[in-house]
Amino acid sequence: MVRTPDMCIRCVHRPYDAWGVVIRLLVVFFTGASHAQIFVVNQGSGTIGKYSLSGQVIAPSFISGLQNPTGMAIAGDNLFIAQENGIIKQYTTSGALVDAALITGLYFPIGLAVDSGYLYVANAGGPSSTVGKYTLSGAVVNASLISGLGNPTGLALAGDRLYVSEWNNGRVGVYTTSGGIVNPSLIQGLIYPGGLAVDGQGVLFVSSYDRVGEYTTSGGAVNPSLISGGYNSAVGIALDGNGHLYWANNYGGEGGNRIGLYTTAGEVLNATFITGLHNPVAMVVVPEPTAFVLFGMAGVVIYVLVFRGRRQGAGR
Repeated sequence: MVRTPDMCIRCVHRPYDAWGVVIRLLVVFFTGASHAQIFVVNQGSGTIGKYSLSGQVIAPSFISGLQNPTGMAIAGDNLFIAQENGIIKQYTTSGALVDAALITGLYFPIGLAVDSGYLYVANAGGPSSTVGKYTLSGAVVNASLISGLGNPTGLALAGDRLYVSEWNNGRVGVYTTSGGIVNPSLIQGLIYPGGLAVDGQGVLFVSSYDRVGEYTTSGGAVNPSLISGGYNSAVGIALDGNGHLYWANNYGGEGGNRIGLYTTAGEVLNATFITGLHNPVAMVVVPEPTAFVLFGMAGVVIYVLVFRGRRQGAGR
């Protein structure tokens, strides 16, 4: 079969379509990188600070006027912020207030965790000591999803498993996201466990008193003193998915009011990564998109479109 000029144009045009896809992926990458940031809860000043992943200050009082904020979680473009007065507020990641009283009537909510459709809240105070489950619009699913706890403070999700730290009982338990008990004493013998974080490799990091411990999600101790040198009130921890761990120290004296940067293997990268804070108790990290994944996607797109173009051209 003889190809006409028009057929040849259609054949060679597909690689340029592929390059258009690549360009769009690059736009996504660099736009995502510009939105990579760290949000920090400053309980002492009633503010949320915003910082770059290099530790530079973007806005130290990005959100202000909060009443003793205690915890935070992120879902898409929405920040959920817990206050000691039993209220959870909702803001956008650009700082706009969405709902000043998304959820009310809580008892000293601290730990927050979010999955694809639900917000989990640890009520550490009053007669409660429960974990509640709510929709992202604030509707109650089960205000006492998990009960009988000893001042729950930290929450972390891994699939359908919900990990809960109990400040008073010195332990971490694991439950299903529907409230089923898996193991209420998964990890024991801790001193005031607070923040929790789970990576994608089945590792659970636990902040307690003056250290961060490393455990498997089945409760095995890998290194109970992976990182040490906290000041009695180092509670908030977060991961960025790129091998980094951030640890907040809210002790008010010398060496406190800072966030340290470490590798998930425990190496100190910068113990004073972010300073000048006001009792930082929690943080969320919005990581940079992975360049390897995006360029891999671009390569697949180019291959498929060019290969298809060649096959279609050969068939004419």
